[in-house]
Amino acid sequence: MPVKYRFRAKDWSGKTINEKITAKTRAEALELLSARSLVLLDLNEQVAYRTRLQNKAHAVLYSLGYRSYSNRDLMIFCRQFATMLRAGISMMQCLNILSGQKEIASLQKNIRTAALQVEQGSNLASALQNQEDSFPAIMINMVEAGEASGTIDVIMEKMADHFEKQHDFTQKIRSGTLYPLFIVLVALTVMAVMVIFVLPQFAHILSSIGTEMPVYTRLLLSFAGLARKYWLLCLISLMIVTVALAWWSKTKKGRYKFDRLRLCLPLFGKIYHQTMAARFARTLATLLSSGISLHSALKLVDKIVDNSAFTQSISRLSDALNHGQTMARPMQNDSLFPSLLTEMVRVGEETGTLDQTLTGTAKFYEREVTYVVERLSSILEPVLLLIVGLFIGMLVYSILSPMYRVFETI
Repeated sequence: MPVKYRFRAKDWSGKTINEKITAKTRAEALELLSARSLVLLDLNEQVAYRTRLQNKAHAVLYSLGYRSYSNRDLMIFCRQFATMLRAGISMMQCLNILSGQKEIASLQKNIRTAALQVEQGSNLASALQNQEDSFPAIMINMVEAGEASGTIDVIMEKMADHFEKQHDFTQKIRSGTLYPLFIVLVALTVMAVMVIFVLPQFAHILSSIGTEMPVYTRLLLSFAGLARKYWLLCLISLMIVTVALAWWSKTKKGRYKFDRLRLCLPLFGKIYHQTMAARFARTLATLLSSGISLHSALKLVDKIVDNSAFTQSISRLSDALNHGQTMARPMQNDSLFPSLLTEMVRVGEETGTLDQTLTGTAKFYEREVTYVVERLSSILEPVLLLIVGLFIGMLVYSILSPMYRVFETI
């Protein structure tokens, strides 16, 4: 289907032209502009009003810390990029082909923009950096190292492996926690409907015939009455509290407090702590195995680890390296680094195989987190079902108990 493009270009007289052009593909649009002997400055696909609104909403979410890229999309992008480069296809052709891949639809627009910048003379790393909302810092810096060493295909293959492992790890955690969360949401919905809508109807019938209701039933009715009367106030209050907490969590102090809380939560804090340790070890091992220096790698890991408490510990670790210390010593004095990780780093530094020991440590923590999540899920399922059954049983009792009294008086 033909697509409209808006372009900005200069003719040979130096006049700037802002017009629209219709073409089936981006390559065809570039050919049409080249035939007019224009010097292209900018070329963008015209999008619908709904899409523009979505882009603006995405920009707001990005300013709040949201990132649109997924490990799966990045894995596919890097894997296909490496395969095409090894097949002898030029970088520009690779980008044009990948920009049309429906399998990575979330990256298509950003790839097209990067392709245009590469075509105008920019290197790939700079083009990706201008699209940092869709390409993470580790990928941008790895691409820069690959371009400098002439091993961009090898780097892309390593990045594909890295994102694949991150994707698999994340999916295992999600699959282990999805069912318990589903049970909780369904139970809360059922109880809310019964308390707010069903129970008041029975109460109206019973009160009309003068039946006295139990204390538990009266308490539930009072709660339902308040919820129905002040639902708008409760909703507004909830929204205000949510927005205030979200804003505070974006401040430096607030984010640090939240991140420390996540690490200190009973049971779940340990899982999150091990997840952060696995991410630290996996990312650092990937960077070191690609030839990036330890000091530069730590700076990149500092940006990637999504926890400000861990970030501060990594910054202190980097400062210690600048003063000539090894990694293991400052890690030993920091409670956020698990003892196993510290010992494995010590062994890696002594044997000169730090990237390999970090890879092994990352695999251990990933297996440990997966095992704990699966075991926790298997334990939580019957516990949650029991709790849900008790609450629903109490609700049913609050309804049936007054009805039995009515039957007894007949």
